[in-house]
Formats: sequence, C-alpha cells, structure tokens
Amino acid sequence: MSELGEQKCVWQWEQPNPRVSGSSGDLAKLFRNEGVKHPGLLAAGAPSATATVMAREVIQNSWDAANDLRSQLAKAGEPCPEFEITFKYRDIEGAEKTQLVANLDLAALSGHVTPGNRRALGLADSDCLDHLNDSVPLRVLQIEERGASGMYGPFEGAKSKLYLALISLGYTVKHEGAGGSFGFGKAGLIRGSAIRSLLAYTCFREREDDLGITTRLLGMTYWGQHDLNGQAYNGFARFGNSIDDYTIPFENEAADEMVGRFGISTRSSNNADELGSTFLLLDPVVQAEELCTAIARNWWPALMDRAFVARVVTAEGEELVPRPKRDPVLERFLRGYELAVTPQDNSALSEYSKDLGKTTATGAALSIGSIGLVADLEGWSYPNEVAAEAEDDVLSHRSLVALVRGPRMVVEYLEVGQRVPFVRGAFVASEEIDDLLRQSEPMAHDAWQTDAGEEGIDPASPKVAAAVLRKSREAVADFRKRLRPPVPREEDIRLPLLQDLFRKLLDGAAPGAPSPPPLGEKRLISIRVKQELEPAETVGMVRAAATVGYALSPNFDGEAANVALTIEYRFVEDGRSGEQCAVDVVAPQGFTRTTDAGKFVGRLTREPVDFQLTTHAYSGEWTGRLVATSEILEVVAAQNTASELGDAQ
Repeated sequence: MSELGEQKCVWQWEQPNPRVSGSSGDLAKLFRNEGVKHPGLLAAGAPSATATVMAREVIQNSWDAANDLRSQLAKAGEPCPEFEITFKYRDIEGAEKTQLVANLDLAALSGHVTPGNRRALGLADSDCLDHLNDSVPLRVLQIEERGASGMYGPFEGAKSKLYLALISLGYTVKHEGAGGSFGFGKAGLIRGSAIRSLLAYTCFREREDDLGITTRLLGMTYWGQHDLNGQAYNGFARFGNSIDDYTIPFENEAADEMVGRFGISTRSSNNADELGSTFLLLDPVVQAEELCTAIARNWWPALMDRAFVARVVTAEGEELVPRPKRDPVLERFLRGYELAVTPQDNSALSEYSKDLGKTTATGAALSIGSIGLVADLEGWSYPNEVAAEAEDDVLSHRSLVALVRGPRMVVEYLEVGQRVPFVRGAFVASEEIDDLLRQSEPMAHDAWQTDAGEEGIDPASPKVAAAVLRKSREAVADFRKRLRPPVPREEDIRLPLLQDLFRKLLDGAAPGAPSPPPLGEKRLISIRVKQELEPAETVGMVRAAATVGYALSPNFDGEAANVALTIEYRFVEDGRSGEQCAVDVVAPQGFTRTTDAGKFVGRLTREPVDFQLTTHAYSGEWTGRLVATSEILEVVAAQNTASELGDAQ
C-alpha cells in the first residue's frame, strides 16, 4: 500500500449489493466474440482483432472529446488546438519498476489471483502479475490525447464523464455526431490490457457545477465475479482516494502529484493544448506495429483529411506514424474517397463518382452522400484465373466499398460482389443523414443495420441505412456494367473456318477432300424448358422461375430407364457458364435428390415429368443460363415395367 499525504491509494474491490443494480466487472467480454471483418485483400497483413478494436474504440472516444472541445471553444469565440493522440509504449525495469509496482499497489491485485481462477477473472494463463518481483520489465502503454475536452463533470450521478467512461455502461449522453454510447468504448480499451487494468488522468476547464476542480485521476480493474476468503466480489476495483468504503478520484494537486509517480506529464487547464486525458494501460497485449497498421486501416479518411494526428512510439523510442498512402492495400480506397469528396476535371474509364441523390425515409428529402469507385482494367479487376485459384480463400477477389460518415472512421468495408470486374472505392455520407446512420450502428460501430423495430432509435434510421446500402450497390452495378465490353451482335460474329465448311457442304466437296463429319448421336431423352424472369422484393433484383420437363424420346429403344438428371442455373461470364446461382428445385414423385448439387435420380418413361425451379434473388444486370442435362444409367426391361405396373394396380 502506498500513501499520498493523508489520502490512501489502494485498490478497493466492490462487493455485490442487492440494494442496487449490478454487473460483473469483466466488461472486456463485450467484445470477446465480436468478429472483426477483413474481407478480400484486407486480410493481407491484417492486424489482430484486439488491435483493430483498440484503434477504433479508443480513438473514437478521444475524437468525440476533441469535437466536444471544438464546439465549446467555438461558442466562446476561442481558437481550438489541433487534436493529437499518441500511443507510447514504455518498458519499466529495475528500481523504477519496483517503485511503480508499489505505487500502483499491484500486489493487492495479484492477491486476488488464485490457482485455477484466472479464467473466471477473465485473465490469460500468465501476465505481469507473475513477474512483480523479478527482473522482467513491466510494459505499459501510455495513451495521450491533446486538444480534447477532458472528462469533466462533478463525480456524482451521471454528471461526470469520468464516471460514464470508466464505470457506467450504456449511457447515451454524448453530443450530436459523436461515435456512440458511453461505456462500450471502455471495453475496447480494457481488452488491450492483459490484466484488464488502467489509470485515467484527465484535465478540463472549470465548470459552474464543479467549481475549483480541473484535473482528476482514477484507476479501474475489470475482472470477473469471484470469491476470496469467504467474500464475494463483482470484479470491479477502483484505485483512488479511499474514504471509508468509498473510493473517489484524486483531484487537482493530489492527482497531479500522483501521476508524477507514474511517469506521466501533468496538465494545466490554462492551456487549451493540454486539455484532454492520458490513459495508462498496464501490460498491453497489442504490439506497436500492428496498432499502427490498425489505425491506418480504420482511420485513413480522417488522416487523409488531416483531421488529427496519430502516432505510435515503440518502447525503444521509434516513432511510427500511420501512413495510409504507403499501404498498397488501401491505395484504391483512398482514390475512391478522393473521387467521392472532390470534383474531378477529367473522367477516366477506370474511375467513377456519383452523388447518390436523396432519400425521403424521414418524410423530408435528405441528401444521401456520394460514392467514388476505381477499377484496374489490366490488373486486379480481371485477375488471372490460375493465380486466383492459387490464392487462399480468405484473400479471394471481391468488390469492396469503404463506408464513411462524420467521424471519418471506416465503419465497414462493404462487400458488393465476388464476380469480375472487381471494383473498390468509398462512400461518404452527407451530414444530413449522419446521425441517423450513427443510430443504426451496433456497439462496435462496424455496420449500418437495416433491421426495423430497434428500440430507442429513430424509426427512420434503418430505412436510411437501407437506402444508403441499396444506392451504393446500384452505383457499383452501374460502374461494373460500364466496364464490361459490349456483347457483339450476332450478325457481326464471323467464324471463317465454320463458314468455309458449310460452303463446301453446300457446293459439294472437291475431289480428294475429306468426307463430311458424321452426324451426332441421337438424343435419347427429350428436354423442354419454360423459363421467365420476375422481379424480386429488393429493387434491382430479379429471380428466374422455370419448368424443366424430361421424357424418353422416340429415339430410345424401350419403355423405361433409370436416369440421372441435373438442373443448374449459372451466370454467364465472358460468354461462358460461370458461377452457380442458388436454386430451389421441387422434383416430381419418384425422383430423389443426390449429394451432388442439382442432381436427381429416378425412373423415366415416355410420360413427361416436370421439375419446378426457382432461383434466389440476384442482380438484374446479370445474365443467367439454365443448364439441364441427362444421363441414362440403366435400361429397364419391358417385363419388369409391366410387372411393376401390375403390382401398383
């Protein structure tokens, strides 16, 4: 235990209290099974899920605080400093480590870890708590934001942003245009600490409801519910000024003096550039290089717009700056973004930009935004088939659009097709629908959801999200259609060799010429197809409905045969049958579906049998082809057929 004057600073564990609502402290599990999507080429060199969640959530919360300060200073007529965020790794060792372990009271945390309870606590098999007294360095990650509002407000009720950010869960009291609700962002931060522990030091302007206070310091540990020495604990532990059974943050001089013990620079509310927060993450699990990559992959629109500066400093002192333009994976998305937000003088065949118009989902006409798309006509838009087959499935080609709104974080790399020609680009939402799109996002801010009936959001929100996704897909379809070479007219097709052959057949073969080729085999099974297209529920989508009839033809010598019949619906690619479309087939009585897709076996006679086929919905711009084939497996003797008919009667 360490002391700061008369104020004791220890970890104080909370116990379940039946008088109030409660929860487990293992908040990191909020993202435990959250999938982080890296579709197509984005899987190449992709950072870990933890690095991605940290980069998204930590910067999201800090960026919201920076915009909050900008709004405050604008109202006061003051200039706002540029927002910066630095992730600095430090290796603490020797006497400095011994002192820091004592100042952080880490032995008290270690005392709650017992053989066999690590999984219940939400911890891995080993971490820094196993090395408090040896020579292994204690690694920390210091996250420092500059030019942000700080976590202001009196530490009572839901008035304190420090309380909302570190202790509460699910409050939605952020200013308009912010990234999301208070509470879920902390899960992204916590997940980056092997021991689920952090300190937060924050500096803000004095407020009328919190007179005399400009800095606070509070530490939190987030473990699962557990028992120790006959006592039950909910997993929350606070590090601060303990008063009886209650722990509050250190304030002003006490907070400033304490952070000095942790190697953190103090801040002054008199300097707007020093407003903001510093977080000390204990035993980080994310490496500096992958964190830098994660920042570039998820925040390149903001970095492109120079909205803020982000940097990562390794424990060795090397400064890593996210540079999206140097990441070949991002190259085409960046160009698509430029096309979407900047009017272009010239139009290239391989580029496309469009204002997506307006939506009336709210009753009023609101601008949707714009999209920019790029193709590589001699490269990845038409990849070599052999090379494509050699690639791992996770790196398979597909068309992708980065979805972007106000905070300038990539919400999602939306997959918009897995057929050539492939395109990439970005959609940028207008300010008029920004808040409606925000409301449609899940807690990870990684999609615009179109499900209606979500509680607590504007009912127009999912409708706007649906309009955005539909319009974006339509723009991609339009661009891809322009890229495809036109289908040649039948009268323009010339086949010289075939024409010469027919001419010789009509004129008579010249002396010494080879005999005409033999006629093909007679068709033993007749196939008739009746097919039509019908619109699907989604605008721009269609489905095919068909009746395929089979019967033994007059050329078949017999009355019945056991047959194998195959029915498929394939898209036409480069004039050939390509990828299959999913279909639903209703087979006539007596025919059984096999394990091979679209294949049925049964007994066929001269009496026609009909198969009913309906495809799943697909884009109306695609061309489909029904492929029906047949094979005779066994000729059925006439007496067997008659006997079976007699038995049936």
